[in-house]
Amino acid sequence: MDVEKVSFNVDTLYARLEEQVPIESAIPLPQGRTAGSVLSVTPQLQIREVRVGDTGVRLSGQLQLHLIAETGERVLFSFDAAAEFTHLISARITEESLQPRIYGQLLKCACHREDDGLRLSAVLDLKVWLLQPREIGAVSAIRGAVGLESREESIVTRRRSLQGAKALQVRDELGVEAGTNVLEAKGTVRLLTARPTVEGMALEGELYSSLVLLDPEGRLQERTVRSPFTDTVKLEGPSSGDATVTAELTSLTARTDGEALFLSGDVSLSAYGGAESRMRVMSDAYDEGGTFLCHRQEATGLMYLGPVLKEDNVEGPLAVPNHMPEVQQVLYSRALPAVTGLEPGENGTQLDGVVLVTTVYRCDSGLLHSFTGEIPFSLTLPGQGGLTLPLGAAAFSTVTGRGRVLQGRVELLFWGEQYAENRIGYTDDLLAGPGTQPGRGILIYAPDRSENLFTVGKRFGIPQSRLKELNGTLSEPFTGAERILIIK
Repeated sequence: MDVEKVSFNVDTLYARLEEQVPIESAIPLPQGRTAGSVLSVTPQLQIREVRVGDTGVRLSGQLQLHLIAETGERVLFSFDAAAEFTHLISARITEESLQPRIYGQLLKCACHREDDGLRLSAVLDLKVWLLQPREIGAVSAIRGAVGLESREESIVTRRRSLQGAKALQVRDELGVEAGTNVLEAKGTVRLLTARPTVEGMALEGELYSSLVLLDPEGRLQERTVRSPFTDTVKLEGPSSGDATVTAELTSLTARTDGEALFLSGDVSLSAYGGAESRMRVMSDAYDEGGTFLCHRQEATGLMYLGPVLKEDNVEGPLAVPNHMPEVQQVLYSRALPAVTGLEPGENGTQLDGVVLVTTVYRCDSGLLHSFTGEIPFSLTLPGQGGLTLPLGAAAFSTVTGRGRVLQGRVELLFWGEQYAENRIGYTDDLLAGPGTQPGRGILIYAPDRSENLFTVGKRFGIPQSRLKELNGTLSEPFTGAERILIIK
């Protein structure tokens, strides 16, 4: 008797790790500058290296910062800085070839004066999924058995697959007053439409930029720019026909030349889909002599459901701290979203968190000040209620009002990937069977509702065709009232 096997691949969720990491670092000032006060800090997190070992997951990266500050003489300036970090999330890991998926966010990021420079105080929240790729062998057929009866089942797997990628540069030009300087430029990319064509996925989107400008008279102003773009990402490789595209802004530059301001954004476009695999395998079998038993095994694999995206607006009051003067004019604001809770549900994944909103304003005396307040949020990433791995977030804020209580409005953008845990049962091997009972005779058997022709035939070592021949009116499913004639 020959046993034929096929193999299939699944990704198993080996472990989920999470840890908060404090980052403290000295931030040197540019040469010749002194800091009277820091007005705002815009961070960007980069995780550069991830190593999985038997003691845990070691991550290293950089926190890039763009700061807008005033000197002691009230002269505005901006500069870039960076803080390196390395951290080990301790865990006992006994498997090799694990694939980490990382989500990092900042729960806190602030700079304050220290001696002749600045000091960074931040809290980094790290979420790590460790995926274990597994190749599984399943029995697909048996050859050479006497009186073989078998049943088949279908195994479906769906794994995340990169089906296309492209780099895009979005440029824009707008008018400004001659002598204007750009203190800061931040942005994100929004995909407005994505539709399949014969060439691939046709996209329409926009580069959303928020600029802090310093005019020739030394006044701050904020400007938002929406720069539209269109492009097509060519698709390659196996696909289930439902590829979706994600867009990431990798860099944004803004410069002025006379009365023109030039924007340039580098965008990375990626098309992902589910590489779906279907195969027929043997679920159960028996022969007339009862010479073997099917050994059943079960695996839990992640079924890739696709990327998820959610845009929403949240609003809330922002109170000026009591020790600070009242607001006469809001100049600009910066928002940092922080997810504090992530809970799967029937209609998707609920995200709870707060947006840290830093508001820069002018008081009645004409001096500049800033403070950071919180606006809570709760929203649902749409999906099928599976496991969601967040991948990124962006937020843009608008703050209005005067006095001691302002009103904040934040545009939130979250994206991630969704998976479902799929239990897969299969026959992985054949064991020696007990054989059939010796002797011949006639038996009337009363099956219960859970049985069928296959299970009855397996119990007595009789082909299903023989049972049908002896019991011509027998039909499935059983009601529990049947009486089956068995002759051996």
